Amino acid sequence: GLPELVAFGALPDRLAALDRADRAVTRAASRSAWTAGLGSALTVLATGASVLGALALGVPAVRAGDLAPILLAVIVLTPLAAFEAVAELSQAAQRLLRAREDARRVAAVLSLPDPVTEPAAPAPMPAGPPHLRIDGVTARWPGAASDSLHAPGLRLDLPPGRHIAVMGESGVGKSTLAAVLARFLDYGGSVTLNGVELRDLPSDEVRRVIGLGGQDSHVFDTTVAENVRLARPGASDEDVADALRRAGLGPWLDTLPEGLATRVGEHGSAVSGGQRQRIALARALLADVPVLVLDEPDAHLDDRTAVTVLTDLLEAAADRTVILITHRDARPADDPVLQSVDQIVTLT
Repeated sequence: GLPELVAFGALPDRLAALDRADRAVTRAASRSAWTAGLGSALTVLATGASVLGALALGVPAVRAGDLAPILLAVIVLTPLAAFEAVAELSQAAQRLLRAREDARRVAAVLSLPDPVTEPAAPAPMPAGPPHLRIDGVTARWPGAASDSLHAPGLRLDLPPGRHIAVMGESGVGKSTLAAVLARFLDYGGSVTLNGVELRDLPSDEVRRVIGLGGQDSHVFDTTVAENVRLARPGASDEDVADALRRAGLGPWLDTLPEGLATRVGEHGSAVSGGQRQRIALARALLADVPVLVLDEPDAHLDDRTAVTVLTDLLEAAADRTVILITHRDARPADDPVLQSVDQIVTLT
């Protein structure tokens, strides 16, 4: 984001924030180094004192004939052997503190209520092309004071291959609807797949039919191929390349000296925002699910790039059901993306 920071005059503030963070990290690292150094110094000091003590006791015993000279070596070497076993205790203490904090965070997550209740007696997955129907959905995230999605009047009939766009102001529950459809959140009302309620089906099986592409899909510090292959670990390089081309990354892929083996950097730092989003979309395409729920895949993209990405995506998924959740605010007549869908739904 450096060009944007410079253009909007925000670079000095950003550099100052980075400098403050760097000083805080440096202070923490310095304290940790002092603690580790002190522990190591005390261990060395105790080892040396023990060796000197053994000599102080052993030498007079040898002179008095109470101790065989060869055993003096054993007495002197015993403290060295003993302290070798405990030399890492100071480091272990620091690791223990970090491990306790890690365990506290994991325990906090595990203590949260399950957002989805699995059916006690799951219904079998219905056969045939997926036909979704949504009727009066409400949903609330655990701990929320009120419904995150309240759309009792929402009625949607989504036969196979239908493309719709879901729009609305921030906070009306668009992302919550995406979570409901992907079975990441329980719901009220009715959402059926070929006539069977989603809540009556195993969640993992539902997600093999309904795939979710989020607005902040993570890109890992590995190769382009491995980032896309997350969606289907056994996919061949040819399948991965095909998904990338369908996501509009064919020309970019052809220019890469290492091709699919090119690393994308931490959080995708070695690629542009548009390329990062397209990699995430290629992942969704490779999953080969018949229903795609895309939660603002054009987030963080400029309008021109967003139009290109979404248009390419809808064309690549022409044979699938697509529920496109978008923050686009243009009128349908002026927006090529909205013109290419079968229906526009506005949540209020």
